[in-house]
Amino acid sequence: MKGFLMDVEYAQWLESRREEIAGKAKVVGVARVSGSHPAPGEWPTGAGLTVTTTPAGADGGYGLIVTNDKAPAPSGVDTYAYDPAWVFEGEYREATAGRRIEVGRLTSPRSTEAIASPVDLVVTIGGTEYTLAVLEDMPGQRLVVFTDETSGTETPAIGRWLVLPQVEPGSPVMVDFNRATLSYHHLSPAVFTCPLSPPGNSLPLRVEAGERALVYDLGQKAIAFLRHLEKSEWTAARALCAGSATVWHNDGKGQASIDETMRSMAAQSETIESMRYDITRQLTGPDEVLQQHAVRVTTKDGTRGSVHAAAYFRFEDGLITRIEEYANFVPDES
Repeated sequence: MKGFLMDVEYAQWLESRREEIAGKAKVVGVARVSGSHPAPGEWPTGAGLTVTTTPAGADGGYGLIVTNDKAPAPSGVDTYAYDPAWVFEGEYREATAGRRIEVGRLTSPRSTEAIASPVDLVVTIGGTEYTLAVLEDMPGQRLVVFTDETSGTETPAIGRWLVLPQVEPGSPVMVDFNRATLSYHHLSPAVFTCPLSPPGNSLPLRVEAGERALVYDLGQKAIAFLRHLEKSEWTAARALCAGSATVWHNDGKGQASIDETMRSMAAQSETIESMRYDITRQLTGPDEVLQQHAVRVTTKDGTRGSVHAAAYFRFEDGLITRIEEYANFVPDES
């Protein structure tokens, strides 16, 4: 059942990311205004919009953030399964004083900007040492934007982020690729013109950890859940479900918790060579998905069979809270 257990801090981080994404998805405009600023606060406009002011620097300027509660928000984030093997101890190495790196920015049309890069992150993966430039695009935030061999296929071509702590050069830094995130650009391209990966920040390996894609449709989320099950990615599948989620099958065993179901599936996977969900049709509602599919299974002794099923998924706050499956196993005669 390798990979079933999830780091507690990582689970808490996932929850905080859901909240962060839900908040950022509402942002429809940002601006920085020079001069004295009003007291920080929020002002509803009466048109579904809210204007928030925040201090933006020592020069007396202030920031304006406009949010829209009706803006479309993703129903979740698809991630790789949590894997402690992708957690490393790295360190910062001080760069040349005042170093700035010319980096592409996701404006329309594309532009470049010289962004402060006071340190490099050095991390050893699989016995090879890699050096990644660290950006300070915003005061107080250290950011590694990187690409790898999943970029453009399984993860965004524009790269992913590692947000790192502010510590002195030479100090150890936890580098957890399970917390590699999508940039805010995916939520609102016109608002979040995020930096691209600097030259040299491309890792010549597959980083199968962290976030992969935003999910806007509950039908897509149900499919993402099943794709994780196919690959025995138990923690990634579990992350798409509420803590109190329940599962029911027409096998006479009654209802089970999602954790009981995951443990049972993880144990059964030891005998399975491959598994694939072929989805025939799918109907979605505001908080539910109904679909018909066939599970194609090949066991390690060569036995093949199909489970034809109708499945029902219920969602609350973007998480699966209930799964019901009506299934019939059919041996493969070929």
